[in-house]
Amino acid sequence: SDGYLYETTGLNGKSKIRRINPTTFEVELSRDVSSQYFGEGSTFYTDKDGNVRWKSQTGFIYDPVTLEQLNLFTYTTTPPENEGWGITYDEKNQEFIVSDGSKYLYFWDRDTLAEKRRITVTRSDGTEQDELNELEMIDGLVCCNIWYSDEIICVDPQTGSSVKEIDFSDLWPIEERESAGADVLNGIANGGDHILITGKLWDRMYKVRLLV
Repeated sequence: SDGYLYETTGLNGKSKIRRINPTTFEVELSRDVSSQYFGEGSTFYTDKDGNVRWKSQTGFIYDPVTLEQLNLFTYTTTPPENEGWGITYDEKNQEFIVSDGSKYLYFWDRDTLAEKRRITVTRSDGTEQDELNELEMIDGLVCCNIWYSDEIICVDPQTGSSVKEIDFSDLWPIEERESAGADVLNGIANGGDHILITGKLWDRMYKVRLLV
C-alpha cells in the first residue's frame, strides 16, 4: 500500500472508513459511511481504496488521501444473498478477490470490476470450507479468516487449496475477549515483514511474525 493502514468498521449508522498511522496507530482521518450501509472489507490498490458493503450489493472506491468517495459500483456474488464480506487486491494479476461467507472466492477485474472466475476453497484434508470472511494477500496466497473462528487459512489463488492453516486462539483467548466486550477475530493486514491481527469491537491490534 502507500504505507498507511486503512480500516473499515461495520454496523448500520456506525460504519466508518479510517486512515491510521502504522507507527503510532492513531487515526489520522475518518469518514462516516451513509447509515444505509453496513461497512465490510476494504483494500488499497493503485492509489485508491476499494470497499464492499454487506447486504447492499454495493461497493465504493475512495481517494486514500481525502477518503472522499470517487465511485460507486454494484456487484453479485453467491445468490440469493449476493453479499460482500471481505476483499483484497492481487497486485501481480491486477484483480480483486472477494468473499461472501460462502465457500467461494470471487476474482474481479481491477478496471471493469467484472467477475473473471471463482474458486472453491478446500482445507488441507480436502473438505470444502465455507464462512470465508476477512481476506488479505500475503506472499502470493489468499489468507482467509473463518467467520466465528480464530483460524486463518492461506490458499492457492489458482486452485483454492489451503497450503497454510494457523490457529490464533491463544492470541487473545475468547474468555478474555468476552469479558472485555470484544467479539470475533476478523481483521488481517499485511505489514510486509509482519501481519496485523484484530477483530470486531477489539480495542487492540497484534503484530505477528509468522515463522512458517
